[in-house]
Amino acid sequence: MEKRAVTAAAKYLKTVRSFDDESYWPLIMFCNTNIFMWHIDAFQHAGDPVSAFVEQFERAEVFLRAASASRIAREHFPVRAIGERPNSSESFISTMFSDVWLALSDDVYFDETHNFIVERFARNGVDAREIFKDKLVIDVGCGSGKFSAGIARLGAKKVIGFDIGQKGLEFARQQAKKAPYGDRLEYCYGSAHELPVDDKSVDVVWSNGVVHLTDDYDGCIKEFSRVIKPGGTLYLYVNGRFGLFELMFNTLRQTSESVPRHLFQHFLLSLGINSGRVYWMMCAFYATYQWRAKNEVEALLSREGFVDIHQLIRGMDFDQIEQVSAGIPHAAVKYGEAQLKYLARRAV
Repeated sequence: MEKRAVTAAAKYLKTVRSFDDESYWPLIMFCNTNIFMWHIDAFQHAGDPVSAFVEQFERAEVFLRAASASRIAREHFPVRAIGERPNSSESFISTMFSDVWLALSDDVYFDETHNFIVERFARNGVDAREIFKDKLVIDVGCGSGKFSAGIARLGAKKVIGFDIGQKGLEFARQQAKKAPYGDRLEYCYGSAHELPVDDKSVDVVWSNGVVHLTDDYDGCIKEFSRVIKPGGTLYLYVNGRFGLFELMFNTLRQTSESVPRHLFQHFLLSLGINSGRVYWMMCAFYATYQWRAKNEVEALLSREGFVDIHQLIRGMDFDQIEQVSAGIPHAAVKYGEAQLKYLARRAV
């Protein structure tokens, strides 16, 4: 990582943390949202991203310092210490996402999600229907249940979604009633590293962007190994080391800590942002990620009894892994190893 990018992000973080009252919340939300939206556009261009990254953070920092110097609104707000975060990052995330999921439209929930599953597998030479057809599948950390629904639509015999967010589970149950394949969907309370599932009992474990948000990364992989039948399949998506993207995410999360998440979510929705993108942005602003390198993840999978570990290096055109794999100029600087997505088989 270039030192000047790290320095610019650290300077912005220091300025945000110097604010000690609620009058700055709108400014922090404005700056963080603009930085996030900036990267969506700017990272699509082929130019060197480092200078633009530095410039964006420096502009935001100068804007906040100018606002701080005025001190006009400060007198109208009580000074309040930053609130404590919950002991469990998982419970915090499940609660946060529960509110975001409720805003998902049916076209995003059913059609877009299903199409993305099919297309992403197809681009890697894999027929998604062959993976799931007539299989007992568990969706670990199912959240709203949208991927569970997509898998059931692909012909799974049964899909059981597990999550620790009760509001998300109830939302998923209501959504299942809308689908002609809803009788093959079930949703239950369960943690990714302590599943209420018998040993060697399921054909496929689907874990999509969940493990890197849990309190026990290694324990999750061990648990997946326990419940999959010998010869069964694991689909795993976790984050690799992510270059400038990782630096941006970590900085935005730390600078959003003082702003109540409900307020920030309301702010994003008031801008008319797509519900799927709000989900992504709230994740960026509030979720604590574990960024592990590819060699670490693959070593962990091997250690827990997985073989034939096949990385899916292609994706939709807008997926970071697709841009890195296609050798788009500067993509590796922006996204590092990007998303690590694997199909692996449980050893017999």
